[in-house]
Amino acid sequence: MPATRVSGSETSPHSALRPELQPSPRPLGFASTQASVLLDLVRGLAAILVLLEHWRNLFFLDYPQIVAHQIPAHRILFAIPYLLASGGHQAVVVFFILSGYLISGSIFRTLRLDAWSWRDYLLHRVVRLWIVLIPGLIIAAACDFLGLHLLRPSAVALYAGLSGDHVVPSVRASFHLSTWLGNLFFLQQTFVPPFGSDGPLWSIANEFWYYLLFPLGLLALLRRTRLWRRLACIALVAAIALTIAPVILVQFPIWLMGTALAVIPSPPLALSPWPWLRTAAAVVYVAATLAFERLRTSHTVVADMLFGLLTAGFLYLLLSARKRAREQSLGTRLSRSLARFSYTLYVMHLPLLVLIAALSLGKARWIPDPWHVLIASTFLALTLVCAYTLAFFTEFRTDRLREWIERRLPA
Repeated sequence: MPATRVSGSETSPHSALRPELQPSPRPLGFASTQASVLLDLVRGLAAILVLLEHWRNLFFLDYPQIVAHQIPAHRILFAIPYLLASGGHQAVVVFFILSGYLISGSIFRTLRLDAWSWRDYLLHRVVRLWIVLIPGLIIAAACDFLGLHLLRPSAVALYAGLSGDHVVPSVRASFHLSTWLGNLFFLQQTFVPPFGSDGPLWSIANEFWYYLLFPLGLLALLRRTRLWRRLACIALVAAIALTIAPVILVQFPIWLMGTALAVIPSPPLALSPWPWLRTAAAVVYVAATLAFERLRTSHTVVADMLFGLLTAGFLYLLLSARKRAREQSLGTRLSRSLARFSYTLYVMHLPLLVLIAALSLGKARWIPDPWHVLIASTFLALTLVCAYTLAFFTEFRTDRLREWIERRLPA
């Protein structure tokens, strides 16, 4: 999911904000703290969770089907991996809260410095979104075009949404130029479905509209904003709210939980030297993440809100890690690397996996025996390599592209 990079973010108060809206001070050099590394790690692992859930659903039978095929004593061997590969939706909730925290902090910082500019803000956000989304949509179109023209019966069932994998709807129904353009301009869920097999694109529209709704609402509340501008902001908020899909608005409070992290007082310094507390919290949080998947099946909105509150609390505890990060350590480099291409991985993984599944599956998904797990793991590794390679030419160049455009725009 797109957001300002954790490793390059910091949140700051702004004296012109109303007192109840002032974010609390954060330590200088936040990007060099262990907290930024931990947030990078959370973001990267969230993208991996989304990948794992789609990979498992595409290639392997569901757990009840596994129980029917296997000796009962082996159930526990599959239960834990299946649970770990069921947290994709919760991972998107994590993305929303991280995005709210990082984007809100960036907005607060520019307001404090009296450097707010709609042009600069929109340029940053649109470049960040499109530098990955445009090639991702092109890859999705190419993969789905190939898949729709395969003659294998398994491929026909997969792309028609008949394979029972809980991942791919009818691709042909959403494989249109109008749908592609609608996704390009963040209209999925409102006027068009996500394009083709790339179902995760639904959340990219959420992000874009939250990027607009939050600063518009904030500027409307600021006393120093001129009256006509405040009225214009209110009118735009109302127009957006009346236009976009209701489900996008319903999930906006989850994004704002990240904003709350940038506003509430910083974690107590006494928590900083207690890594064991953060480790214990992480274990509890992972267990709760898996438990919420069960609750979400019947109470989606309530479950998402509750899980959002739990996630915000967990991230707040991670922000207490204020010691300087060891940038050359393996853990830090791994966390930074995972976060760097997490958005690319999120956008492009599913069309590629669906195409691979169409080429490799027979009439049904596999039982997870050692041979098929090895084959599917090879496909998983290939997807990661492709995502990283694409990110090298796109996501890694975000700042360079933005600066290139800025030099060519009028002051």
